[in-house]
Amino acid sequence: MKNILYFLFFIAVSYKATAQITYIPDQGFEQVLINLGIDSDGIINGQVLTSDIENVTELNFDPLNGGIPWIYDLTGIQDFVSLEKLTIKYSYITELDISQNLQLRELYCGSNELTSLDVSSNILLEKLYCGNYGIDVGPFNMIEEIDLSNNPNIYDIDAYDMFIKKINLKNGNNNSNMKINVSIYPWGMYNPDYDPNEIFSTVCIEVDDENLAQNNQYPYSEWNITHGGHVAVNFSEECNLNISDFTQSKIKIYPNPVTDILYFETTDTIIEKVMVFDLSGRKIMEQNQVNIISVSDLQKGNYILKIFSDKGVQTEKVIVK
Repeated sequence: MKNILYFLFFIAVSYKATAQITYIPDQGFEQVLINLGIDSDGIINGQVLTSDIENVTELNFDPLNGGIPWIYDLTGIQDFVSLEKLTIKYSYITELDISQNLQLRELYCGSNELTSLDVSSNILLEKLYCGNYGIDVGPFNMIEEIDLSNNPNIYDIDAYDMFIKKINLKNGNNNSNMKINVSIYPWGMYNPDYDPNEIFSTVCIEVDDENLAQNNQYPYSEWNITHGGHVAVNFSEECNLNISDFTQSKIKIYPNPVTDILYFETTDTIIEKVMVFDLSGRKIMEQNQVNIISVSDLQKGNYILKIFSDKGVQTEKVIVK
């Protein structure tokens, strides 16, 4: 009997020593796995058995869905190798590495704190929702470019209220069933001087055939593009060479998000005036001939910045944290 117990103990110790572990440093992330019954040990210990997660096909990290806790870091997601659908919204993640999630078909990553997104390894990707729906409460993604040139299966893209500048859809498979949303929140809509047709942002979409797209011919004539009155959409085979926003926008603002001082970096552009508006269209601040402004007295939230210069008017979205 004693020999049998020693044998069983040896087997248990050997299994524990050889079991593959995936490290989950974010407690909110691990708590979700526990809530979903995925983390089999059921305790917050910074790790999960890889065997617990390698066959998971869907994860939902939306804190508005069942009180899921806030998440700051998705380290460990790389070992969810069978994942086909990932939802991570209203978190505080600043990076999202999904380069190992090769089965991913649907990614819903809106309203986080992402400034870039690399989906070049996710060639099966069909749906990408990365827009902001927190309006003035955040968090907010600030992604200016999305490269989908390595995603021939993509057909549904949502980049709402990100002031996105460029989407690369030159992937050799421009089909007729494309759906794109690049609208921005209609800030100022309650202002009596509100003009729904005023253009605040231009989006360049790189496509396989520029001539067909610009002349609204098939398959581009069938594309469903939502951009509202505030956003203009241009088609090109090489956005960097043709879009006016890229060639004429000479003023860089940083940091964004900002907590105290917002800086303006220019080359040969002269700033004449800077105006800051809230989302109701109310002018909060106006300063002339500046290269910095202080936002320390502003409440946290989402603002629209209009920069008047000798080159024209540049509109940017600014997040005050």
